[in-house]
Amino acid sequence: MIEISDQSVDLIITSPPYFNIKDYSKNGYQDKNHSTKEKMDLGAINDYKIYIKYLLKVWKECERVLKPNGKLCINVPLMPMLKKELNTHYNRHIFDLQSDIQNSILKYTNLFLFDLYIWNRTNSTKKLMFGSYPYPKNFYAQNIIEFIVVFVKDGKPQSICSDIKEESKLTQEEWINYTKQIWDIPIPNKSDIAFGKHSAIMPKEIPYRLIRLYSFIGDVVLDPFAGSGTTLSVAKELKRQYIGYEIYKSYKVLIDEKLNTIF
Repeated sequence: MIEISDQSVDLIITSPPYFNIKDYSKNGYQDKNHSTKEKMDLGAINDYKIYIKYLLKVWKECERVLKPNGKLCINVPLMPMLKKELNTHYNRHIFDLQSDIQNSILKYTNLFLFDLYIWNRTNSTKKLMFGSYPYPKNFYAQNIIEFIVVFVKDGKPQSICSDIKEESKLTQEEWINYTKQIWDIPIPNKSDIAFGKHSAIMPKEIPYRLIRLYSFIGDVVLDPFAGSGTTLSVAKELKRQYIGYEIYKSYKVLIDEKLNTIF
């Protein structure tokens, strides 16, 4: 992200491409191509260790551009693998993206773990995984949660003028609800203009809470995997400056549409 100066970003909110599960050159239903697959699409990497390694390059850039005390918020799910795709042992395997991303960040950067939230997808459309149903011993848990892990760059926060502090403060109800570690939030539906067009839409409520919790009005918010532009549009709505990167140019229409609905 050479366009961004060192220590110039206050908050980063992103959901990286899921390892080898979604084809981001296709629409939300995964039945039509909107683009030729980009060679630098990290979601198309077939080797999990290489996938984590290349994501680390992004996290190091995030570390560079963050201001002292700036936060990096990463939303990822668990990734249960089908036996036909990963047949290494008798039972299935789950790639825990949050855990592996966290380990790589804590080992190879100077970012520190700040907090962890669990997103409970209240209207999950995931099909039940039968395992050994209806008999023990190999039942599979319903995959209805995702993680939002928050890292911090060391340093004291900058002083903020009293007017901005007052305008940015949370209500008591917001403070109580947003700081609970389990967030009950539905997945996006057809009310989101990106529904059916993008294969992994972030709910608006996730960046909304993170921006309210970890930034002031006027701060710079970055999303290095902008997707359909949800983080950017919420940042604009909340009077923050915003920067987004997206390798699939066809998504620019969606991003612009979301941004243009905010005045």
